[in-house]
Amino acid sequence: MNKIDQATKAIPVSAIDFYSDASISDPYPVYEELRALGPVVYLEKHDLYALPNYREVSEVLRQPLRYSNARGVSPLQKVNDILIGSTLNSDPPAHDRTRAITSEPLLPGALKEVEGRIQNAADGLVDTLCQRREFDAIADFARFLPVTIVAELVGLPPVVDSAQMLKWASATFNLFGADNARTKEAFEDLKDLRDFLIEYGRPEKLMDGGWAKRIFEVGPERGISFETCAQLMRDYINPSLDTTISVSGQLIRLFAENPDQWQKLRDTPELIANAIEESMRIAAPVRGWTRYVAEDSKLAGHLLPQGCRVLVMFASANRDPNKYPDPARFDITRDVHDHVGFGQGVHMCMGMHLARLEMQSLVRALRRRVARFELTAAPQIALNNSIRGYATMPVRVHLGDQVLHDADRIDAASPWLDVTIATRTAAATDIISLELHSPDGSPLPAYDAGAHVDVYVKSGLIRQYSLTGDPADRMKYRLGILLDPNSRGGSAAIHAKFQQGAKIRIGRPRNSFPLIADAGHTILFAGGIGITPMLGMAYALERSGASWEMHYCGRTLDRLAFRNELARFGGKVHLHTDDGTKDQQLDINAVLSNAAHDHHLYVCGPNGFMDFIVRSADAHGWTKDTIHLEHFGAEVNTDGAPFTVVAKKSGKTFVVQPGETIAHKLAENSIAVQVSCQSGVCGTCLTRVLEGMPDHRDMVQTDLEKASNAQITVCCSRSKTKTLVLDV
Repeated sequence: MNKIDQATKAIPVSAIDFYSDASISDPYPVYEELRALGPVVYLEKHDLYALPNYREVSEVLRQPLRYSNARGVSPLQKVNDILIGSTLNSDPPAHDRTRAITSEPLLPGALKEVEGRIQNAADGLVDTLCQRREFDAIADFARFLPVTIVAELVGLPPVVDSAQMLKWASATFNLFGADNARTKEAFEDLKDLRDFLIEYGRPEKLMDGGWAKRIFEVGPERGISFETCAQLMRDYINPSLDTTISVSGQLIRLFAENPDQWQKLRDTPELIANAIEESMRIAAPVRGWTRYVAEDSKLAGHLLPQGCRVLVMFASANRDPNKYPDPARFDITRDVHDHVGFGQGVHMCMGMHLARLEMQSLVRALRRRVARFELTAAPQIALNNSIRGYATMPVRVHLGDQVLHDADRIDAASPWLDVTIATRTAAATDIISLELHSPDGSPLPAYDAGAHVDVYVKSGLIRQYSLTGDPADRMKYRLGILLDPNSRGGSAAIHAKFQQGAKIRIGRPRNSFPLIADAGHTILFAGGIGITPMLGMAYALERSGASWEMHYCGRTLDRLAFRNELARFGGKVHLHTDDGTKDQQLDINAVLSNAAHDHHLYVCGPNGFMDFIVRSADAHGWTKDTIHLEHFGAEVNTDGAPFTVVAKKSGKTFVVQPGETIAHKLAENSIAVQVSCQSGVCGTCLTRVLEGMPDHRDMVQTDLEKASNAQITVCCSRSKTKTLVLDV
């Protein structure tokens, strides 16, 4: 007997049928029994290792390659065989590619566009139900937003009705259970979904502007096949319904059974968001899914053999008393930021922000009108292999004496500018120059040399480019854009589609590469397209009468942009090409021989070029505070260069090394920041940025929000600038 065999024999065994009608109808005693047995329990009926406690569930969710979704999340191989490859049933990096496409309309920033629409729908629904006084909290209330508004946002053709969508969603979750009657029925129900995807999984069959059609617009540009795009529609059709409906119905029950909590919420509407999270904790909709153990693994002191499956018991973990004292008590003030009702890690629920928006909108509308809820009959459980929810829930609402009012919401001003491409010219081989004017010919916002703007290329694609030319000329902005041979769509799309006369959208200028105004001498080093910020600096330095020089390097003369314009600065600008004569080649030792405390270097260009200049400057005694760098987004070191974080409120400064996270260093320095997913998908750790430019690596902010650089997910993102100042 090997060590694995010996270790697994030490794991307690249970005969519980996790997928029986009895376990589904009354699951909480089952969870208690399994938690009492230990952190890992072998379910002999299902050949699964159940994880009923929070600690082990969280540990497994955070290790997607060791405990894999890529072999499917059902305990049944025949189910996994047909679902493998979907976003849920995949692991990074494939998972990240598909999720990046389908999640974008579901990010908090993107949902702001439909927030008012959803709130209006919720207000109208609640007003109608309050007039009736009695209704079914499931059929009349919980299902309304998912099967109406959300279906419209997805943009499915009218051949799909709400009953069909509900049947598909229920069938999908039934597949994640044992081989029982519900699973067999689900296979039959999903044949209709398969036929629908074959017939209507084409862009011409879908509604313009809908999320489903957007998959076909964005997917192929990111290397996703047409067939995969059709299958990705499932991400919107199935998960968006049953889980949200389940918790929306549970909300009514919880507030009916806990009137003191409802009154607390009515008195303090700021608690609405946390009330939703507490509902997700105490009434988690997903009972449990499996993960495949990809390698021999040790969990809670037990060795799990490669090839077995663990049952991740989300709902039980959320009621673990070691994590949440008195877990059966509904308390809307409880700190539940790291509950697993939406999951954790890279597979955290993609639709959680939409679910929160729907439920918060409903509760906000109820708060205004309803003083008390009364269940008029016992709710009836909807039997499903993996979702805990109700089929019916008769309720009577007792209205308040007056309608309460919500606090006014203030929307931030748009950070974007609409401009027109006045001229497009060739600045050098593979480099175009775009001159931008305001549509009405008025002056554009002022900027300083070194500033950049974000360019909205198309949905899901924003790129940053330095402003080039004279900063004093406010009648125009100018961009120089290199056609990157490794373009992921940004520069290639701009070169192909940004023509003279076109109207485009750009961000307001921001500057993370400013000039030191009182430098005794300034040296500008530009490599290739790195000339763009340097040209503006040349204008600014010349206008101020400062002492300066520029060294512009490239492979060949035809690849040096704006050469004619640079000639105006005479001998202060030196051109160096690889194929030129020896006398024009860059003598780096001579250029850097005059290091001084008030002399400053500015460097922009390819990483190799910049590394060469920085190493040479170090060797000649230039200090770090006199060397200033500007990286281009496509070339940021994704392996993670070290950078300094200044926690302004806490008065602490520390360095984040490669392989470390900002969140880890904050905790190490006793600075409290809430963290949940630790992989950039939930938004719990979003932290305000005061200075510097984040290297955004999250999947929770929209491109517009990332472009604003107002916040950073400290669990996964890094910094493009040497220093990042955070409001913590």
